Amino acid sequence: MPSDKVEKKRKRASDRHERPSKKPALGLQDLPPLAASVVTDDSELAPVIVTTPGLTTPRNLHLTPYFKPRAKELATGRSTRNNGIVSSEVLLQSSEHPKLDFVGREANDDADSQLKHYVAVVDPEKRTWQFVEARKVTLRGAVRSAKPIEEEEEESEDEETKTMRAQRTELTNTFGTKQSRKAAQSLAENAKLSNGAQAGVASAAESAILSAMPAGSATDMASKAAAVQAEVQAAKPLPQPNLAASHPSDVYPLETLVPGGLATLRQLPGVKEWQTAAEAGQGITATSKYVVRRIEAVANSGNVTQLQVLRFIFLLLEFLKCLRSGGRDPKGAAGPGSKRVPPREDLRRALSSLTGDQDIETAELVPDPVIDAVRRKFVPTGQFLNKNDITLLHTTICALSLHIPPQPSKDGGSSSQGGNAANELATDPSDLRDELRVESSVILQYFRELGCRIDKPRETEFDKWGIKGGKAEANTRRVARLRVPVEFPKVSRGGGRR
Repeated sequence: MPSDKVEKKRKRASDRHERPSKKPALGLQDLPPLAASVVTDDSELAPVIVTTPGLTTPRNLHLTPYFKPRAKELATGRSTRNNGIVSSEVLLQSSEHPKLDFVGREANDDADSQLKHYVAVVDPEKRTWQFVEARKVTLRGAVRSAKPIEEEEEESEDEETKTMRAQRTELTNTFGTKQSRKAAQSLAENAKLSNGAQAGVASAAESAILSAMPAGSATDMASKAAAVQAEVQAAKPLPQPNLAASHPSDVYPLETLVPGGLATLRQLPGVKEWQTAAEAGQGITATSKYVVRRIEAVANSGNVTQLQVLRFIFLLLEFLKCLRSGGRDPKGAAGPGSKRVPPREDLRRALSSLTGDQDIETAELVPDPVIDAVRRKFVPTGQFLNKNDITLLHTTICALSLHIPPQPSKDGGSSSQGGNAANELATDPSDLRDELRVESSVILQYFRELGCRIDKPRETEFDKWGIKGGKAEANTRRVARLRVPVEFPKVSRGGGRR
Protein backbone atom coordinates (compact mmCIF):
# COMPACT_ATOMS: atom_id res chain seq x y z
CA MET A 1 0.00 0.00 0.00
CA PRO A 2 1.27 3.48 -0.68
CA SER A 3 2.39 5.51 2.25
CA ASP A 4 0.04 8.24 3.52
CA LYS A 5 2.88 10.55 4.26
CA VAL A 6 3.85 13.04 1.59
CA GLU A 7 7.56 13.46 1.19
CA LYS A 8 8.66 17.06 0.97
CA LYS A 9 11.22 18.00 -1.65
CA ARG A 10 14.41 19.59 -0.49
CA LYS A 11 15.28 22.93 -1.90
CA ARG A 12 18.37 22.95 -4.01
CA ALA A 13 21.22 24.93 -2.58
CA SER A 14 21.76 27.98 -4.76
CA ASP A 15 25.28 28.66 -5.93
CA ARG A 16 24.48 32.29 -6.57
CA HIS A 17 24.84 34.99 -3.99
CA GLU A 18 21.39 35.97 -2.74
CA ARG A 19 20.55 39.66 -2.52
CA PRO A 20 20.10 40.80 1.09
CA SER A 21 16.64 41.97 2.05
CA LYS A 22 17.98 45.09 3.80
CA LYS A 23 20.29 47.72 2.47
CA PRO A 24 23.69 47.76 4.14
CA ALA A 25 24.47 50.76 6.29
CA LEU A 26 26.96 53.12 4.71
CA GLY A 27 30.04 53.86 6.73
CA LEU A 28 30.43 57.60 7.23
CA GLN A 29 33.89 58.99 6.86
CA ASP A 30 35.29 60.85 9.78
CA LEU A 31 35.53 64.40 8.58
CA PRO A 32 37.20 67.13 10.60
CA PRO A 33 35.09 70.18 11.51
CA LEU A 34 34.92 72.62 8.60
CA ALA A 35 34.55 76.40 8.71
CA ALA A 36 31.60 77.49 6.50
CA SER A 37 31.34 80.81 4.69
CA VAL A 38 29.21 82.34 1.94
CA VAL A 39 30.98 83.88 -1.06
CA THR A 40 29.55 87.29 -2.00
CA ASP A 41 29.34 87.49 -5.78
CA ASP A 42 27.18 89.87 -7.85
CA SER A 43 28.19 88.51 -11.25
CA GLU A 44 25.52 87.10 -13.55
CA LEU A 45 27.94 84.28 -14.46
CA ALA A 46 26.91 82.20 -11.46
CA PRO A 47 27.08 78.38 -11.31
CA VAL A 48 24.09 76.58 -12.81
CA ILE A 49 22.35 73.53 -11.37
CA VAL A 50 20.66 71.74 -14.27
CA THR A 51 17.85 69.21 -13.80
CA THR A 52 16.52 67.04 -16.63
CA PRO A 53 13.15 65.59 -15.56
CA GLY A 54 12.12 62.67 -17.75
CA LEU A 55 15.13 63.05 -20.01
CA THR A 56 18.59 61.50 -20.28
CA THR A 57 21.08 63.96 -21.71
CA PRO A 58 24.44 63.03 -23.27
CA ARG A 59 27.45 63.58 -21.03
CA ASN A 60 29.37 65.53 -23.66
CA LEU A 61 26.51 67.94 -24.34
CA HIS A 62 27.64 71.57 -24.67
CA LEU A 63 25.09 74.23 -23.75
CA THR A 64 25.30 77.81 -24.99
CA PRO A 65 24.17 80.43 -22.45
CA TYR A 66 22.04 83.45 -23.34
CA PHE A 67 21.21 86.30 -20.95
CA LYS A 68 18.36 88.78 -20.92
CA PRO A 69 17.16 91.30 -18.31
CA ARG A 70 14.59 89.88 -15.93
CA ALA A 71 11.12 91.44 -15.74
CA LYS A 72 10.70 93.98 -12.95
CA GLU A 73 7.71 92.26 -11.35
CA LEU A 74 9.66 88.99 -11.23
CA ALA A 75 12.84 90.62 -9.97
CA THR A 76 11.16 92.38 -7.05
CA GLY A 77 9.67 89.14 -5.75
CA ARG A 78 13.01 87.28 -5.47
CA SER A 79 14.99 87.50 -2.26
CA THR A 80 18.64 86.64 -2.97
CA ARG A 81 22.14 87.79 -2.23
CA ASN A 82 23.41 87.83 -5.83
CA ASN A 83 22.31 90.97 -7.69
CA GLY A 84 23.36 89.42 -11.01
CA ILE A 85 20.86 86.58 -10.61
CA VAL A 86 18.13 89.06 -9.68
CA SER A 87 18.66 91.39 -12.65
CA SER A 88 19.21 88.79 -15.40
CA GLU A 89 17.74 85.52 -16.61
CA VAL A 90 19.72 82.77 -18.28
CA LEU A 91 18.66 80.44 -21.10
CA LEU A 92 20.71 77.38 -22.10
CA GLN A 93 20.40 75.98 -25.62
CA SER A 94 22.05 73.24 -27.64
CA SER A 95 21.44 71.79 -31.10
CA GLU A 96 24.40 69.39 -31.17
CA HIS A 97 22.22 66.31 -30.89
CA PRO A 98 21.24 64.94 -34.34
CA LYS A 99 17.51 64.71 -33.52
CA LEU A 100 16.83 66.72 -30.36
CA ASP A 101 16.99 70.37 -29.40
CA PHE A 102 17.72 71.12 -25.73
CA VAL A 103 16.48 74.30 -24.03
CA GLY A 104 16.96 75.14 -20.35
CA ARG A 105 15.01 77.87 -18.57
CA GLU A 106 14.76 79.18 -15.04
CA ALA A 107 11.47 78.62 -13.23
CA ASN A 108 9.43 81.75 -12.52
CA ASP A 109 5.98 80.45 -11.62
CA ASP A 110 6.42 77.34 -9.51
CA ALA A 111 7.49 77.04 -5.87
CA ASP A 112 11.04 76.14 -6.88
CA SER A 113 11.62 79.75 -7.98
CA GLN A 114 11.19 80.92 -4.37
CA LEU A 115 14.09 78.77 -3.11
CA LYS A 116 17.79 79.62 -2.99
CA HIS A 117 20.22 77.14 -4.47
CA TYR A 118 23.91 76.93 -3.47
CA VAL A 119 27.00 75.05 -4.58
CA ALA A 120 29.55 74.09 -1.87
CA VAL A 121 33.32 74.01 -2.56
CA VAL A 122 35.27 71.96 0.02
CA ASP A 123 38.97 72.58 0.69
CA PRO A 124 40.24 69.64 2.82
CA GLU A 125 43.65 71.22 3.39
CA LYS A 126 42.28 74.49 4.78
CA ARG A 127 39.35 72.67 6.36
CA THR A 128 36.82 75.12 4.87
CA TRP A 129 33.89 74.96 2.61
CA GLN A 130 32.48 77.93 0.76
CA PHE A 131 28.90 78.32 -0.50
CA VAL A 132 28.22 80.10 -3.79
CA GLU A 133 24.68 80.95 -4.87
CA ALA A 134 23.69 79.19 -8.10
CA ARG A 135 20.92 79.27 -10.66
CA LYS A 136 18.37 76.47 -10.97
CA VAL A 137 17.62 75.59 -14.60
CA THR A 138 15.28 72.92 -15.93
CA LEU A 139 16.52 71.38 -19.18
CA ARG A 140 14.00 69.89 -21.59
CA GLY A 141 14.33 68.36 -25.01
CA ALA A 142 12.13 68.55 -28.09
CA VAL A 143 12.27 66.61 -31.33
CA ARG A 144 13.67 68.77 -34.09
CA SER A 145 11.26 69.37 -36.98
CA ALA A 146 12.18 67.65 -40.22
CA LYS A 147 13.88 69.81 -42.81
CA PRO A 148 12.46 69.90 -46.37
CA ILE A 149 14.18 67.59 -48.84
CA GLU A 150 16.17 69.42 -51.49
CA GLU A 151 15.08 68.55 -55.00
CA GLU A 152 15.99 69.78 -58.41
CA GLU A 153 16.44 73.52 -58.94
CA GLU A 154 13.70 73.87 -61.56
CA GLU A 155 11.03 72.53 -59.20
CA SER A 156 8.99 75.11 -57.33
CA GLU A 157 9.16 75.77 -53.59
CA ASP A 158 5.72 74.15 -53.06
CA GLU A 159 7.11 70.86 -54.34
CA GLU A 160 10.23 71.07 -52.19
CA THR A 161 8.37 71.16 -48.89
CA LYS A 162 5.98 68.31 -48.24
CA THR A 163 2.67 69.54 -46.97
CA MET A 164 0.66 67.77 -44.30
CA ARG A 165 -1.75 66.45 -46.93
CA ALA A 166 1.12 65.01 -48.98
CA GLN A 167 2.54 63.27 -45.92
CA ARG A 168 -0.89 61.87 -45.05
CA THR A 169 -1.36 60.63 -48.62
CA GLU A 170 2.04 58.94 -48.52
CA LEU A 171 1.16 57.17 -45.26
CA THR A 172 -2.20 56.12 -46.70
CA ASN A 173 -0.57 54.63 -49.81
CA THR A 174 1.93 52.75 -47.67
CA PHE A 175 -0.11 51.45 -44.74
CA GLY A 176 -3.75 52.24 -45.60
CA THR A 177 -6.52 49.88 -46.56
CA LYS A 178 -7.73 49.33 -50.08
CA GLN A 179 -10.67 51.69 -49.59
CA SER A 180 -8.53 54.47 -48.12
CA ARG A 181 -5.97 54.16 -50.95
CA LYS A 182 -8.78 54.42 -53.47
CA ALA A 183 -10.12 57.56 -51.80
CA ALA A 184 -6.64 59.14 -51.76
CA GLN A 185 -6.21 58.34 -55.45
CA SER A 186 -9.57 59.94 -56.24
CA LEU A 187 -8.58 63.12 -54.38
CA ALA A 188 -5.29 63.27 -56.27
CA GLU A 189 -7.06 62.89 -59.63
CA ASN A 190 -9.54 65.65 -58.81
CA ALA A 191 -6.72 67.97 -57.70
CA LYS A 192 -4.81 67.24 -60.91
CA LEU A 193 -7.87 68.01 -63.03
CA SER A 194 -8.56 71.26 -61.19
CA ASN A 195 -4.93 72.36 -61.46
CA GLY A 196 -4.81 71.46 -65.15
CA ALA A 197 -7.33 74.13 -66.12
CA GLN A 198 -6.01 77.64 -66.48
CA ALA A 199 -7.16 80.14 -63.93
CA GLY A 200 -9.95 82.36 -65.22
CA VAL A 201 -10.55 80.28 -68.40
CA ALA A 202 -13.66 78.09 -68.47
CA SER A 203 -13.52 74.61 -69.98
CA ALA A 204 -15.81 73.45 -72.77
CA ALA A 205 -18.28 71.85 -70.35
CA GLU A 206 -18.35 74.93 -68.15
CA SER A 207 -18.89 77.19 -71.15
CA ALA A 208 -21.81 75.04 -72.33
CA ILE A 209 -23.49 75.14 -68.91
CA LEU A 210 -23.01 78.91 -68.59
CA SER A 211 -24.41 79.53 -72.08
CA ALA A 212 -27.50 77.43 -71.29
CA MET A 213 -28.29 79.44 -68.15
CA PRO A 214 -30.57 82.47 -68.68
CA ALA A 215 -29.00 85.88 -68.26
CA GLY A 216 -29.34 87.32 -64.79
CA SER A 217 -30.37 84.00 -63.24
CA ALA A 218 -28.01 84.47 -60.30
CA THR A 219 -29.49 87.91 -59.63
CA ASP A 220 -33.01 86.49 -59.88
CA MET A 221 -32.17 83.73 -57.41
CA ALA A 222 -30.78 86.26 -54.93
CA SER A 223 -33.84 88.51 -55.29
CA LYS A 224 -36.18 85.53 -54.86
CA ALA A 225 -34.34 84.47 -51.71
CA ALA A 226 -34.61 88.00 -50.33
CA ALA A 227 -38.31 88.09 -51.18
CA VAL A 228 -38.91 84.76 -49.43
CA GLN A 229 -37.00 86.04 -46.40
CA ALA A 230 -39.12 89.21 -46.34
CA GLU A 231 -42.38 87.23 -46.64
CA VAL A 232 -41.41 84.90 -43.82
CA GLN A 233 -40.38 87.84 -41.63
CA ALA A 234 -43.65 89.66 -42.32
CA ALA A 235 -45.69 86.56 -41.43
CA LYS A 236 -44.09 86.25 -37.99
CA PRO A 237 -45.92 87.75 -34.97
CA LEU A 238 -43.42 90.58 -34.63
CA PRO A 239 -43.61 94.38 -34.78
CA GLN A 240 -42.75 95.58 -38.27
CA PRO A 241 -39.20 97.01 -38.44
CA ASN A 242 -38.02 100.01 -40.41
CA LEU A 243 -35.15 98.55 -42.44
CA ALA A 244 -34.25 101.96 -43.89
CA ALA A 245 -33.42 103.36 -40.44
CA SER A 246 -30.01 104.93 -39.92
CA HIS A 247 -30.03 104.57 -36.11
CA PRO A 248 -31.15 101.59 -33.98
CA SER A 249 -33.75 103.73 -32.16
CA ASP A 250 -35.57 104.23 -35.50
CA VAL A 251 -35.79 100.50 -36.34
CA TYR A 252 -38.77 100.07 -34.00
CA PRO A 253 -40.09 103.62 -33.51
CA LEU A 254 -42.58 104.39 -30.76
CA GLU A 255 -45.23 105.30 -33.37
CA THR A 256 -45.15 101.64 -34.49
CA LEU A 257 -44.90 99.97 -31.09
CA VAL A 258 -47.45 102.11 -29.25
CA PRO A 259 -50.96 102.14 -30.74
CA GLY A 260 -51.73 105.80 -31.26
CA GLY A 261 -48.08 106.84 -30.86
CA LEU A 262 -47.10 109.70 -28.58
CA ALA A 263 -50.73 110.74 -28.14
CA THR A 264 -51.40 107.50 -26.26
CA LEU A 265 -48.30 107.96 -24.10
CA ARG A 266 -49.44 111.43 -23.02
CA GLN A 267 -52.77 110.04 -21.77
CA LEU A 268 -51.22 107.43 -19.47
CA PRO A 269 -52.01 108.04 -15.78
CA GLY A 270 -49.44 107.76 -12.99
CA VAL A 271 -46.51 109.40 -14.79
CA LYS A 272 -46.77 112.63 -12.79
CA GLU A 273 -46.98 110.65 -9.54
CA TRP A 274 -43.70 108.91 -10.39
CA GLN A 275 -42.06 112.22 -11.19
CA THR A 276 -43.25 113.80 -7.94
CA ALA A 277 -42.09 110.84 -5.86
CA ALA A 278 -38.67 110.89 -7.54
CA GLU A 279 -38.22 114.64 -6.91
CA ALA A 280 -39.19 114.20 -3.24
CA GLY A 281 -36.81 111.25 -2.83
CA GLN A 282 -39.63 108.88 -1.92
CA GLY A 283 -39.60 105.21 -2.78
CA ILE A 284 -41.65 104.19 -5.82
CA THR A 285 -43.44 100.85 -5.65
CA ALA A 286 -44.98 98.77 -8.42
CA THR A 287 -46.04 95.18 -9.02
CA SER A 288 -43.44 94.64 -11.76
CA LYS A 289 -39.84 93.81 -10.91
CA TYR A 290 -38.71 95.06 -14.32
CA VAL A 291 -40.32 98.45 -13.72
CA VAL A 292 -39.16 98.77 -10.10
CA ARG A 293 -35.51 98.24 -11.04
CA ARG A 294 -35.60 101.04 -13.63
CA ILE A 295 -38.27 103.51 -12.55
CA GLU A 296 -36.11 105.52 -10.13
CA ALA A 297 -33.24 106.00 -12.60
CA VAL A 298 -35.61 106.93 -15.43
CA ALA A 299 -37.57 109.36 -13.26
CA ASN A 300 -34.39 111.05 -11.99
CA SER A 301 -33.06 111.47 -15.54
CA GLY A 302 -35.85 113.91 -16.39
CA ASN A 303 -36.63 112.23 -19.74
CA VAL A 304 -40.44 112.27 -19.81
CA THR A 305 -40.71 110.15 -22.97
CA GLN A 306 -38.72 107.30 -21.43
CA LEU A 307 -40.86 107.50 -18.29
CA GLN A 308 -44.00 107.29 -20.43
CA VAL A 309 -42.58 104.28 -22.32
CA LEU A 310 -41.84 102.58 -19.00
CA ARG A 311 -45.43 103.29 -17.87
CA PHE A 312 -46.77 101.77 -21.11
CA ILE A 313 -44.59 98.67 -20.61
CA PHE A 314 -46.07 98.39 -17.11
CA LEU A 315 -49.58 98.70 -18.60
CA LEU A 316 -48.89 95.88 -21.10
CA LEU A 317 -47.44 93.67 -18.35
CA GLU A 318 -50.57 94.23 -16.24
CA PHE A 319 -52.71 93.54 -19.31
CA LEU A 320 -50.85 90.27 -19.78
CA LYS A 321 -51.37 89.29 -16.14
CA CYS A 322 -55.13 89.92 -16.16
CA LEU A 323 -55.74 87.64 -19.16
CA ARG A 324 -57.71 84.54 -18.25
CA SER A 325 -57.73 81.03 -19.58
CA GLY A 326 -59.42 80.81 -22.95
CA GLY A 327 -61.89 78.13 -21.96
CA ARG A 328 -64.40 77.37 -24.67
CA ASP A 329 -64.24 79.66 -27.65
CA PRO A 330 -67.73 79.69 -29.19
CA LYS A 331 -66.34 80.22 -32.70
CA GLY A 332 -63.35 77.89 -32.19
CA ALA A 333 -61.01 80.34 -33.91
CA ALA A 334 -58.59 81.05 -31.05
CA GLY A 335 -57.29 77.50 -30.78
CA PRO A 336 -55.39 75.85 -27.90
CA GLY A 337 -53.39 78.04 -25.57
CA SER A 338 -55.62 81.04 -26.13
CA LYS A 339 -56.38 83.73 -23.54
CA ARG A 340 -59.57 85.65 -22.85
CA VAL A 341 -59.80 89.36 -22.09
CA PRO A 342 -61.65 90.14 -18.84
CA PRO A 343 -64.72 92.42 -18.78
CA ARG A 344 -64.11 96.10 -19.46
CA GLU A 345 -64.40 97.30 -15.85
CA ASP A 346 -62.12 94.57 -14.55
CA LEU A 347 -59.63 95.41 -17.28
CA ARG A 348 -59.78 99.12 -16.44
CA ARG A 349 -59.22 98.37 -12.73
CA ALA A 350 -56.18 96.16 -13.51
CA LEU A 351 -54.58 98.68 -15.86
CA SER A 352 -55.19 101.70 -13.60
CA SER A 353 -53.62 100.30 -10.42
CA LEU A 354 -49.92 101.05 -9.94
CA THR A 355 -49.27 98.97 -6.81
CA GLY A 356 -51.81 96.17 -7.16
CA ASP A 357 -53.68 97.06 -3.92
CA GLN A 358 -54.77 100.62 -4.78
CA ASP A 359 -58.48 101.40 -4.49
CA ILE A 360 -60.16 102.00 -7.83
CA GLU A 361 -61.94 105.05 -6.43
CA THR A 362 -58.70 106.89 -5.56
CA ALA A 363 -56.67 105.71 -8.56
CA GLU A 364 -56.46 107.72 -11.75
CA LEU A 365 -58.26 105.62 -14.35
CA VAL A 366 -56.86 104.72 -17.73
CA PRO A 367 -58.82 106.57 -20.42
CA ASP A 368 -61.09 104.62 -22.77
CA PRO A 369 -59.07 105.58 -25.91
CA VAL A 370 -55.98 103.90 -24.44
CA ILE A 371 -57.88 100.70 -23.59
CA ASP A 372 -59.50 100.64 -27.04
CA ALA A 373 -56.14 101.18 -28.77
CA VAL A 374 -54.54 98.28 -26.84
CA ARG A 375 -57.46 95.97 -27.63
CA ARG A 376 -57.46 96.85 -31.33
CA LYS A 377 -53.74 96.12 -31.66
CA PHE A 378 -53.36 92.98 -29.56
CA VAL A 379 -56.93 91.54 -29.56
CA PRO A 380 -58.03 91.69 -33.19
CA THR A 381 -60.91 89.25 -32.56
CA GLY A 382 -62.24 91.47 -29.77
CA GLN A 383 -62.36 88.88 -26.97
CA PHE A 384 -59.73 86.12 -27.37
CA LEU A 385 -55.96 86.13 -27.97
CA ASN A 386 -54.48 83.15 -29.79
CA LYS A 387 -50.83 82.08 -29.57
CA ASN A 388 -49.71 84.50 -32.29
CA ASP A 389 -51.44 87.41 -30.57
CA ILE A 390 -49.71 86.57 -27.27
CA THR A 391 -46.35 86.27 -29.03
CA LEU A 392 -46.91 89.67 -30.67
CA LEU A 393 -47.63 91.13 -27.24
CA HIS A 394 -44.41 89.58 -25.86
CA THR A 395 -42.21 90.76 -28.72
CA THR A 396 -43.70 94.27 -28.57
CA ILE A 397 -42.75 94.50 -24.89
CA CYS A 398 -39.24 93.31 -25.78
CA ALA A 399 -38.94 95.95 -28.52
CA LEU A 400 -40.16 98.67 -26.12
CA SER A 401 -37.55 97.63 -23.55
CA LEU A 402 -34.82 98.58 -26.04
CA HIS A 403 -35.93 102.22 -25.66
CA ILE A 404 -35.16 102.11 -21.90
CA PRO A 405 -31.36 102.63 -21.55
CA PRO A 406 -29.37 100.79 -18.86
CA GLN A 407 -28.26 104.07 -17.24
CA PRO A 408 -30.75 106.85 -18.08
CA SER A 409 -28.98 109.44 -15.91
CA LYS A 410 -25.69 109.15 -17.84
CA ASP A 411 -26.76 111.77 -20.37
CA GLY A 412 -28.74 113.89 -17.94
CA GLY A 413 -31.96 113.07 -19.73
CA SER A 414 -31.14 115.23 -22.75
CA SER A 415 -30.15 112.30 -25.03
CA SER A 416 -32.09 109.24 -26.09
CA GLN A 417 -29.05 107.01 -25.71
CA GLY A 418 -28.79 107.09 -21.93
CA GLY A 419 -25.65 105.05 -21.39
CA ASN A 420 -26.02 103.08 -24.63
CA ALA A 421 -23.30 103.08 -27.25
CA ALA A 422 -23.69 105.53 -30.13
CA ASN A 423 -24.43 102.74 -32.62
CA GLU A 424 -26.57 100.33 -30.59
CA LEU A 425 -29.47 99.86 -28.18
CA ALA A 426 -28.97 97.26 -25.47
CA THR A 427 -31.01 95.70 -22.68
CA ASP A 428 -30.86 92.85 -20.17
CA PRO A 429 -33.55 90.25 -21.01
CA SER A 430 -33.45 88.48 -17.62
CA ASP A 431 -36.07 90.66 -15.90
CA LEU A 432 -38.49 90.40 -18.82
CA ARG A 433 -38.04 86.63 -18.79
CA ASP A 434 -39.49 86.52 -15.27
CA GLU A 435 -42.26 89.01 -16.10
CA LEU A 436 -43.38 87.14 -19.22
CA ARG A 437 -42.95 83.77 -17.46
CA VAL A 438 -40.99 82.15 -20.27
CA GLU A 439 -37.73 80.21 -20.44
CA SER A 440 -34.38 81.86 -21.08
CA SER A 441 -34.14 80.31 -24.54
CA VAL A 442 -37.57 81.72 -25.46
CA ILE A 443 -36.84 85.32 -24.36
CA LEU A 444 -33.47 85.23 -26.15
CA GLN A 445 -35.16 83.92 -29.28
CA TYR A 446 -37.64 86.84 -29.10
CA PHE A 447 -34.75 89.33 -29.25
CA ARG A 448 -33.03 87.38 -32.03
CA GLU A 449 -36.21 87.54 -34.09
CA LEU A 450 -36.23 91.30 -33.52
CA GLY A 451 -32.75 91.45 -35.10
CA CYS A 452 -30.72 91.69 -31.89
CA ARG A 453 -27.40 90.01 -31.27
CA ILE A 454 -27.05 88.12 -28.00
CA ASP A 455 -23.66 88.13 -26.29
CA LYS A 456 -21.99 88.50 -22.90
CA PRO A 457 -21.38 91.87 -21.24
CA ARG A 458 -18.00 93.37 -22.06
CA GLU A 459 -15.50 94.00 -19.30
CA THR A 460 -15.86 97.77 -19.81
CA GLU A 461 -19.62 97.47 -19.23
CA PHE A 462 -19.58 95.81 -15.80
CA ASP A 463 -20.60 99.03 -14.03
CA LYS A 464 -23.33 99.73 -16.58
CA TRP A 465 -25.01 96.34 -16.05
CA GLY A 466 -24.34 96.19 -12.30
CA ILE A 467 -21.95 93.24 -12.49
CA LYS A 468 -19.96 92.95 -9.26
CA GLY A 469 -18.83 89.32 -9.49
CA GLY A 470 -16.30 89.88 -12.28
CA LYS A 471 -16.01 87.59 -15.29
CA ALA A 472 -17.62 84.68 -13.44
CA GLU A 473 -20.88 86.61 -13.13
CA ALA A 474 -20.56 88.08 -16.63
CA ASN A 475 -20.41 84.58 -18.12
CA THR A 476 -23.88 83.87 -16.73
CA ARG A 477 -25.44 87.11 -18.02
CA ARG A 478 -26.65 87.93 -21.55
CA VAL A 479 -27.22 91.27 -23.26
CA ALA A 480 -29.41 91.88 -26.32
CA ARG A 481 -27.90 94.47 -28.70
CA LEU A 482 -29.70 96.07 -31.66
CA ARG A 483 -27.49 97.53 -34.37
CA VAL A 484 -27.87 98.86 -37.89
CA PRO A 485 -28.05 97.16 -40.36
CA VAL A 486 -30.42 94.72 -38.68
CA GLU A 487 -29.74 91.02 -39.28
CA PHE A 488 -32.64 88.61 -38.81
CA PRO A 489 -32.36 84.82 -38.46
CA LYS A 490 -32.04 83.18 -41.86
CA VAL A 491 -34.76 80.93 -43.22
CA SER A 492 -33.75 77.30 -42.82
CA ARG A 493 -33.64 75.36 -46.08
CA GLY A 494 -33.66 71.98 -44.36
CA GLY A 495 -30.98 69.32 -44.38
CA GLY A 496 -29.87 67.61 -47.55
CA ARG A 497 -30.97 64.12 -48.50
CA ARG A 498 -28.74 61.47 -47.03
